[in-house]
Amino acid sequence: MSENMEKWRHIDGSDAVVENEHMRIVFQHGNPNEVGINGCRVEDLLEIVIQKLLDFQGRNLACEENRIALEHLADAQEALISRRRRREHQGVLGTPKVHKSEEHEPTLTFPHMN
Repeated sequence: MSENMEKWRHIDGSDAVVENEHMRIVFQHGNPNEVGINGCRVEDLLEIVIQKLLDFQGRNLACEENRIALEHLADAQEALISRRRRREHQGVLGTPKVHKSEEHEPTLTFPHMN
């Protein structure tokens, strides 16, 4: 995890808030079954971005780049669904415990996170 993202880790007891001049995002902090819903999930943000791009695609802002972005966002949604199912199956959903993921080599790096 990059140093820039470290301050937003909710596991360390922070408020899990990302804020800048134009937005404020409060992420869920704690298990919703124990503390209630007090923020959004990554999945919620993906859905917002997907809906915005779909809106663009339905108007004169449609383009190939938006289509590609939508495809990758759908992949991200599927990966997070798989993560949730795997955590549930392994009995660690709703806990800070680590789950076992499929073993494979990472194929994607993010230059801004190095």
